[in-house]
Amino acid sequence: MKSSELDRKVARAGANFLYQDASSHKYYEFDGVVFSVPMHGAKEVPTGTCNKILKIVKLK
Repeated sequence: MKSSELDRKVARAGANFLYQDASSHKYYEFDGVVFSVPMHGAKEVPTGTCNKILKIVKLK
């Protein structure tokens, strides 16, 4: 999954955007978990990273 697509899914799931770091977006989830979504343009996000982020926002 591309990083821009993952970022859209996380935002639609209701995670609150905190700020943009050098190469990632920081989010705050309802359960108190702070996590980041790597933003590297059209590059694919590694499968394990993608799955972990989707589990945090309860999409997987």
